[in-house]
Parts: sequence; C-alpha cells; structure tokens
Amino acid sequence: MAQTARKHPVETIAAPVVEERPNILIVDDRKENLLATEKVLKSLDAGIFKANSGNEALSLMLRHKFAVVLLDVQMPEMDGFEVAMLMQDHESMCGIPIIFVTAISKEEKYASQAAEIGAVDYIFKPINPEILKSKVKVYLDIYVQREQILRLNAVLRQSNAELERFAYICSHDMQEPVRMMNSYGGLLDKNAAGLLDDKGKKYLGLIISNAQRMQKMIQDILAFSRIGREDIKMERVDCNAILREVLGEFETIIKEKHACALCDSLPTLETSPTLMRVLLQNLLSNALKFQDGSKPPEITIKAERQTSFWRFAVSDNGIGIDPAFRHKIFAIFQRLHRKEDYPGTGIGLSTCKKFIELCGGSIGFESVPGQGTTFFFTLPQKGT
Repeated sequence: MAQTARKHPVETIAAPVVEERPNILIVDDRKENLLATEKVLKSLDAGIFKANSGNEALSLMLRHKFAVVLLDVQMPEMDGFEVAMLMQDHESMCGIPIIFVTAISKEEKYASQAAEIGAVDYIFKPINPEILKSKVKVYLDIYVQREQILRLNAVLRQSNAELERFAYICSHDMQEPVRMMNSYGGLLDKNAAGLLDDKGKKYLGLIISNAQRMQKMIQDILAFSRIGREDIKMERVDCNAILREVLGEFETIIKEKHACALCDSLPTLETSPTLMRVLLQNLLSNALKFQDGSKPPEITIKAERQTSFWRFAVSDNGIGIDPAFRHKIFAIFQRLHRKEDYPGTGIGLSTCKKFIELCGGSIGFESVPGQGTTFFFTLPQKGT
C-alpha cells in the first residue's frame, strides 16, 4: 500500500453537471463487487455510477456531482488512499464524503490513515447490506438538504441584490424631479406668494413640505442601499471628536428645546467613522425628537469596555417605546407615530442596524413608556 500519493494529472474541465437526484459512486477493481454493492444500494433514491479504477473514478467526479463515494482500498495502479488524497487536492471533490471498503487492510493504522485523509467511514468486507445502505442513506439525506440550502441561499442572494439595486436606481432617479419640485415651489413662494389667496398658499405649502419630506426619504433610502454595496473603511476613530461634531449639528435644536446632553469620555476605536457618525446622528436625533414637550430633553452618552467589545449607551427621558411595538423598531419604513406628531422616514434605525452588523457589532434598546429609552450598541474592541 502506498503511503504517499503519486502525482497523477487531474484534468481540468467544465463544472460538474448538477443533477436533481443525488449520486453514489462505487469504486472497485472487481466487477462482481461493483455489481453486488450496486444491488444493495439500488433501492435508494439515487443515481449509481461504477468505476473499476481510480482514474475512472476521478474522471467521473470531474463530470458529475456525488453525494458519497464508496472506495475500495486495494486496487492496482492507484489504490483507494491515493484516490482520496487526489480528491482532497481538487476543489470540486474535496468535500465528497468517502466510505472506504476493504477486505484486507483491517489493521487500525489503516483506518486512522483513512480518517486523516478525510474518510467519513471505514468498513470491512463482507459487507452487511443493511448497515451499508443505512450509512449511505445518511449521506444522501445530508447531500439533499445541503443542496436545498445552497439553492435557497442563491435565490435569496439574487433577490436581495435585485431589491437593493432597484431601490438604489429608483431613489437615484427620483432625486432630480423632487429637487426641482422643491426648488420651484420655493421660488413660487418667494416671488409670487402675494398673488395667491389663502387656499393657494396652503396648497403651495403642502407641495413644498411634501417635496422636502420626499427628498429626505430618498436620501435615507440611498444611504440605506449603499450600506454593504461599498467597502467599509475602517480606521482609528476618536469617538469624542465625532460626538462633538454631531452635537454641533444639533446645536440649534438643543438650544430651542433647552436640552441637556451629558457625555462620558468615549474611546478611540478601530472602526468606521461613518458608522459612528450615523449611529450618533440617529440616536441623538431620536432622543431630541421623541419628547412630549413637558420637560427639557435630558440625554446621556456613555461607553463601557467589556470583554471583547465596547458597549455604548444613549439614554433619554422621552416618551419611551410601547413594548407591543418592540419588533418594529429596527424594521425599515416602520413608524410608531403619525408623521404630523413626530416627522421622520422610518429608515434611520434600520440603517443603524444594517451598518453596525456589517461591522461586527449589534444594537438594541431598553425602554419604559413615559420615562425614557436607552439605545445601546456594541462594537468590537480593536482599539484602546
């Protein structure tokens, strides 16, 4: 028996044919063994291929997909171990389960050698028909389930790609007409508002406000669809600096609402600066927005170092979230309130969730209706 495989050229041809039924490959240099094994397995719902040499077996595996290979150990020219080692070197064959079948090599060292080169079983002749059939059926079932999962995954990937492409193209092409509506509505309001009666002014106001809302929604959809389409740039990010910039963007509304923002010292991390900005913009915006007006908004921003990640928390004293709507919070286009009460597009938190999960983090919240909400998110700890 050879201990190392001789290098036999493996032909490179087109991808194996994908068949509906799983296939079994029986490899044995003795015709009577091939026929006997075929007879045992023919009641299984599978195609059965036979090869009387290692070279013929490799040739068949290049042209067909197999759920399992029954491989005789003792064969002239190329023994079963050599065939198995060549299979491990070829991408299309290396995942095929191999069951070695032998009448001679019954010592434990051969079974160990078989396991080292990827065999899933090592059985001895004479074969117990029921045991062999049972073992083979397990690998047929695994193969069928794996193929179903692969097909579903392919369909889902294609569907997701088409939906994201559709959303991106629609949103991109809708930007210009909506921008024109908003611009000309603004010009009409500026230059000709005096010519309109009260009803005309009301209609013009509705046109402008809805155009602005549509612009905001398109921008949010574009931002959402871009996540995952473009490479995420990771770098050392001073979260304190980004927080100061984001708080600066909200300076006017903070003054108007007499809001108070208390911030702990935040870490410097190896992460995406865009992600950190998106998270803080959305969470601070929501903390300022979802208030009942009876008291000034109070917001705290903290970060805590844990075992393998940083846990950030943004807390407010706002209206809180009804537990009945918990499952809707991170779903795109889901709104819990009328837009007249709390304007928004229903995309911000879903963007946060999609983005942070791509960066290896997570996001969640705790809330008490009428008392406030704490959104927390985690990021892998790669900085100090």
